[in-house]
Amino acid sequence: MKNILLAGVAGLLSATSVIAAAPAFAGETLPAERQAIVTNLGGKASAVTYYVRAAKGYQVVTTLDAAGEPGATPAVVRVSTVLQQPGDEQIVSLPGPVGRDGTSLRIVRVGDAIQVEKVGALAY
Repeated sequence: MKNILLAGVAGLLSATSVIAAAPAFAGETLPAERQAIVTNLGGKASAVTYYVRAAKGYQVVTTLDAAGEPGATPAVVRVSTVLQQPGDEQIVSLPGPVGRDGTSLRIVRVGDAIQVEKVGALAY
């Protein structure tokens, strides 16, 4: 299932542009439109994020593969949102195992691009 999902995402992105895997933002150049940003969320969990310009802002799509313990059914989720202006952000969170913190992605529109940052558990 995981390989099928990743192949589907890769096929979708390659149909419109060249895929360039990049680590989560850590001070390097921000990714271009339609450039896949691959983030390791710990263990076997990962996220692929990309954005496209839309009429109302930047359409940001994140696909999470939250693989669990060996033999468990993986949980795959796709989240989509529009970041209308610089400074707008989206938080995507994965819960951790019982008694442990989860992991979150902070996706922020920065000028004419987006920034993806892996962050620990968020306090609300």
